[in-house]
Amino acid sequence: MSSIVPPPDNSPNDSPVQTPVKSAPVKSALESALVAIIVWGACLWFLISETQAGDIAAGRAVLFSLGMLAGLLAHWAYMGIAVKRAGRRVWLWMLLLVLTFPIASVILGVLLMSQAEEGNARAA
Repeated sequence: MSSIVPPPDNSPNDSPVQTPVKSAPVKSALESALVAIIVWGACLWFLISETQAGDIAAGRAVLFSLGMLAGLLAHWAYMGIAVKRAGRRVWLWMLLLVLTFPIASVILGVLLMSQAEEGNARAA
């Protein structure tokens, strides 16, 4: 009784080297996080400029505050997606993002972009 064993596949994907990060999904999530933080900044700017002009209407203050909240939550969500797509520990980075808001976002964005670019260089 003989068993049929398929011949080994010597494709380049079977190398022991760590597979590079697919850069397109990571870059897409980082770009979305950038748009979300721009929305947050615009709402913050409008809120500050309105309060400097004098009394601000309650409706405008609530609207700009909700815009800031939505922008910040979307930024954190997209950064979490980028971290997950890059294969890093999501909860550790999310904790750092929340506790050190603007600093960790910049550091993580630069780190993930350089990792994605390195993956593109290896693939080429």
